[in-house]
Amino acid sequence: MNCTLDISGDKQIQNPTESDIRQAVFALDTNEGDAFLILGPTKTKMTYIQTGGDQKVGFVLEYQETDAKHHYRAKRDLTADEIVKALVAYSTGADDWKTMAEWEVIRW
Repeated sequence: MNCTLDISGDKQIQNPTESDIRQAVFALDTNEGDAFLILGPTKTKMTYIQTGGDQKVGFVLEYQETDAKHHYRAKRDLTADEIVKALVAYSTGADDWKTMAEWEVIRW
């Protein structure tokens, strides 16, 4: 899948490698301001997976499919390694990351 990794709104990486994703996850620091990653197909802005947090506080993981009515959040915080695994799987088009947590619908 052609995808883009947005790093805290400051930097974008086209078709990130596993190394790019790992480095971005482990570099997040909530003490430094915005600490989030958004990974999604290059051609759409409404389908993506995103995380926020850092190694000290844990990571929230959310994903959206097609529109805001299909926006979900993991029911537990994940570790940095779990986030790397989820983002790498998503970037390859695999769906196994969805089994890493239970999900709840976000109501806007």
